[in-house]
Amino acid sequence: MADLMKASGLASASIYKLYPDKRAIYLAALHQYMDEGVSRAAKREVELSPEAALRDTLEFVALLSSSPDGEKGCFTIAAASELLPGDEEVKKRVHHKFNTIINRLENILSTGQAQQVFRRDENARVMALSIFMMLEGMRIYGKIQPDSEELKRCNDFVVRSVLMSSNVNDEDLSGKASI
Repeated sequence: MADLMKASGLASASIYKLYPDKRAIYLAALHQYMDEGVSRAAKREVELSPEAALRDTLEFVALLSSSPDGEKGCFTIAAASELLPGDEEVKKRVHHKFNTIINRLENILSTGQAQQVFRRDENARVMALSIFMMLEGMRIYGKIQPDSEELKRCNDFVVRSVLMSSNVNDEDLSGKASI
């Protein structure tokens, strides 16, 4: 409650007046968390080139996953893990959030395909789903505080795998992982 009071600037009585129970507070916090992520993604998609938007998305998740906050994990993933399949309201919200991320990635990839930046021999939706699953896994992996350079190399691999081969240069290949 103290964190909520600090973040909202409201007294506990005001919070309880606004939200009838703990579930309502939880759902409001989840909704706020999800909205912030969606607005960041929308901004990237509009303001950046397709390649830059994809790289920025990947870099943001890597940074989030390798920072001290990465240990906390992702609120959306936590909600899905803890409350699904039983909670229909949370299921609806998580489904919407995940689909929004996938659709944004698909739009970035489709635009890049049209601009001959990204490969066109693969379906943009399939690539978006694959990248989404990798990103969500990265958020879970972040709980063990992975090396940020390792995550960057993985992100570079993802970008190289979707770029048209004519757009991949020797500099892109220099970040090979050493195993």
